[in-house]
Amino acid sequence: MPRLKHPMNGAMYTVLDDGLVEVENNGLTGVFSWDGRHQSGELTYADVHMLVWLAGPQLPDQAHTQRTHRG
Repeated sequence: MPRLKHPMNGAMYTVLDDGLVEVENNGLTGVFSWDGRHQSGELTYADVHMLVWLAGPQLPDQAHTQRTHRG
């Protein structure tokens, strides 16, 4: 599971198996979609940039892209 600590406030962002992100901060937890929609928990705000970075749509692998466009 990808996991990152927020550099400013120390909150821990963890991607769950279903693609949602659990955020833990100061003893509170919340679960969010990659685009910032609160799903559950007492923590109702998360940094959308962190959510997108961890769980948002991903760009294709650069090596794969180069192989397919080379011909």
